[in-house]
Amino acid sequence: MPDSPEDREARYAEILRRIEARKSQPAPQQVGLAAILDGLNALGALDELKRRAHPRFNLYGPRSLQAAHPAADGGWMGAVIWAKERGYYHYQQITLLGVWAVAETGGAVKIIAGTKVLDFNHPLFNPEAYYHTIKKDFYLYYPDDGSPPNVSAAVLYQATYSDGERLTIRAALAGVLKEWFKKAQG
Repeated sequence: MPDSPEDREARYAEILRRIEARKSQPAPQQVGLAAILDGLNALGALDELKRRAHPRFNLYGPRSLQAAHPAADGGWMGAVIWAKERGYYHYQQITLLGVWAVAETGGAVKIIAGTKVLDFNHPLFNPEAYYHTIKKDFYLYYPDDGSPPNVSAAVLYQATYSDGERLTIRAALAGVLKEWFKKAQG
């Protein structure tokens, strides 16, 4: 016997309710990491850099990112901007500059400021679509999950977070990001 339209509508409404319930329940660990980045003013510091005129790079973002599977990969959250060298033909690489909060075993949280160089990975380059998309997101042309840099040379600053050291870490991060900005001008 076929389902009645009321049964289908009720089932559909239940599915939508479950989807919304899942969306509105972030992992508790991710909420804590987001609060730490907020307390460090990570997005604000990156946005301040983006608003400055850089002679060598176009800066886009900022954007917040998080681990796709927090339970599986330890959990991290980040705030990033991406820099593309000025000029029509300089799309082969971008530099991701960011601040990440990484959950470690034992409950400690490591704060990392660093860079990642991402290579263009798309079958073709359509300038109109590229320059429209790159302002909002980098993932389509530079597939990367935005995770913290794993090469020690790319790490600009690293510290273990504690509430008592929050203002010290915040000032250090702002200084490190401004220093990267100055060095990248050269």
